[in-house]
Amino acid sequence: MRLVTYAINGDSAVGVKLPGGVAESGYSSMLDLIRDGEPGLERVRERSAAAERSGNLIRAERILAPVPRPGKLLFGNVNFHSVVEAFEDLPMPEYASFFSKLPSTVIGPGEAIVKPYPEMELDYSVELGVVIGKTARKLSPERALEYVFGYTVVNDLSARDIQLRRAGEYYLGESLGKGADTFCPMGPELVLVDEIPDPSQLHLASSVNGEPRQSEGATGMIYDIPHLLAAFTEFVTLEAGDVVSSGSPAGGIGMLMDPPAWLEPGDEMTVEIDRIGKVTNPVVAGW
Repeated sequence: MRLVTYAINGDSAVGVKLPGGVAESGYSSMLDLIRDGEPGLERVRERSAAAERSGNLIRAERILAPVPRPGKLLFGNVNFHSVVEAFEDLPMPEYASFFSKLPSTVIGPGEAIVKPYPEMELDYSVELGVVIGKTARKLSPERALEYVFGYTVVNDLSARDIQLRRAGEYYLGESLGKGADTFCPMGPELVLVDEIPDPSQLHLASSVNGEPRQSEGATGMIYDIPHLLAAFTEFVTLEAGDVVSSGSPAGGIGMLMDPPAWLEPGDEMTVEIDRIGKVTNPVVAGW
């Protein structure tokens, strides 16, 4: 099943994405549905099937981020072999690690990525977003996927000038460089685990203005999703609706191009994962 959060009549609601449109779910909040678990999903399946039989589907005004305000956003840090290979002095990580983004970074498909000042070295990276279905603490890799509600596409935007050159100052450059408003496009759908039993088979890609940049399979991860969840929950309790992001392959991210190719106002940025979909956002000036 594929779920969306959509705008209609000035409000938002949760629906089931079907070939002919969207079936109303009866939920106004994705977080409420996630918390209701399997009983909630069963009610949504019944409503969706009835709407499809009757043809009572709606045309959403706009698709929003599937989880517009996650409680926590944890991102895998250096989690693809290609990233280690791309940087000569970067050691293979001995442990899985993460950084976090603020919930206010999240935007949906079509919403504008705001570049705050002209000199910002604004970069991008496609990642697999894992939406947690129930409270998870000290998971084992063998059972970790039992706590996953579904998957979505995430764009981890970074101000490299802040992230890399201010990290040694008294505030943490990583957090500021990745935590600006609009720096986490997400969507377009939340695809449940019944359609993606094995996330390691997915393929991640990105493009700028239609030019392919990144392209790599999830098998390139250093720590796959079960091991990533196990590592993170050793220290952090994950709750329903939290998002864990996979980390990004190297490929054609802006900082690795010669010369570096930062996002500029007027660019159109797309990240996509097969079997989930793509998220496209324009870049605009914030000055």
